[in-house]
Amino acid sequence: MHRSLGILRTASFAAAVLAAAPRAPAQGDTGFLRGTGRTDVSFTYGSESFKDFWVGSTKTSDPNVGKVTHETANLWLAYGIDNRTDLVLNATYVDAESDGIATTSNRDEKALQDATVGFKYQLNKWQLGPGYFTLFFAPAAKIPMTHYESNAITGIGDGQIDYRGRGILQYTTNMGIWIAAESGYDYRTESPPNEVPLNVTVGIPCTRFVTITPFFEYVSSLGHRDLSTTPFPIVQEPGVAEEYKRWGVSVIVHVNEQWGVSGGWKDTLDGRNTGDVSGFWFGAYYKF
Repeated sequence: MHRSLGILRTASFAAAVLAAAPRAPAQGDTGFLRGTGRTDVSFTYGSESFKDFWVGSTKTSDPNVGKVTHETANLWLAYGIDNRTDLVLNATYVDAESDGIATTSNRDEKALQDATVGFKYQLNKWQLGPGYFTLFFAPAAKIPMTHYESNAITGIGDGQIDYRGRGILQYTTNMGIWIAAESGYDYRTESPPNEVPLNVTVGIPCTRFVTITPFFEYVSSLGHRDLSTTPFPIVQEPGVAEEYKRWGVSVIVHVNEQWGVSGGWKDTLDGRNTGDVSGFWFGAYYKF
């Protein structure tokens, strides 16, 4: 009985930890627009996993949880409505599994996850020094595409609608090096607390064909509770704070003016009520 209770309690911890793992893109958005009538499409495969996780600020692991892996297929599209506005669409499919001790909470799960629909509108552009700033407003909504499993170690996602009000500020130098910061407020309609994200991305053109983009992600939760204080067996208890700091780097190879390939890697620096996630991805894009 105590063993079963321990497995279920660990499962409740990890299910909330896992809900956000495949939730967002690996990098924040940037200050580039498509242009009127132009479209960019990309397809990306990714894999991320963790074995250790944080309960509150305490890092731990458990054989009942084991190593949890998410494989994702992601389709992203941006269409230039005019020279100052993009329509941005994103859809994700997730296959989640765990090698922990078999329970109903860590069985394999696979399903369409979430779709995100948003706009990016250029508010202003101004010259400063050896480059220029661009400022954008980027509202979006994240909507579950199916009734996927959200309350398990191998949960596909958090299963609710998000409304995101974000801004992007980018500085681009005359040499082509740029830095973009994306932040704002994410209103989450159900049990997960609202969040304030910060994504910083740097673009460094190494040659005419290769760009390296190191990035940093930080999520600050407006919740104040830790997983260890939630009433058992409730998993998605309101107010549980999930926070993390992650970094990584991607490489973009521009084969020609129309298409290219990319790949990247990320790792978790610190967290609270989340998994110590690391992962990689690769994909291709096409412009028309």
